Amino acid sequence: SLSTSSHHHPKHNNKATMKAVLSLVLLASSTMAFMPSVTVPVRTCNVSLDAKHANNKAAKKAAHDRPKKSRPSDINRKPVVYPSFESPPEYTIVEN
Repeated sequence: SLSTSSHHHPKHNNKATMKAVLSLVLLASSTMAFMPSVTVPVRTCNVSLDAKHANNKAAKKAAHDRPKKSRPSDINRKPVVYPSFESPPEYTIVEN
């Protein structure tokens, strides 16, 4: 008796499945190119968002966080006097 069940080679079935998947992916990607882009509506605010207090910037904050001079020797310290320095001339002319 003849069997009515169809018997496909596994390699052939795999190729057909891959072709179907590839064509589906290509179809989906091509239809997405024509879809309108979804834009988020821009909300406008009628309330002014000005800051009440200005923030300390980096230099002002660093100066605020420095240790305070509490000892009299630190408070009354004079600036260091460095010896004067004269730079040598950049070029010296040497006669041969």
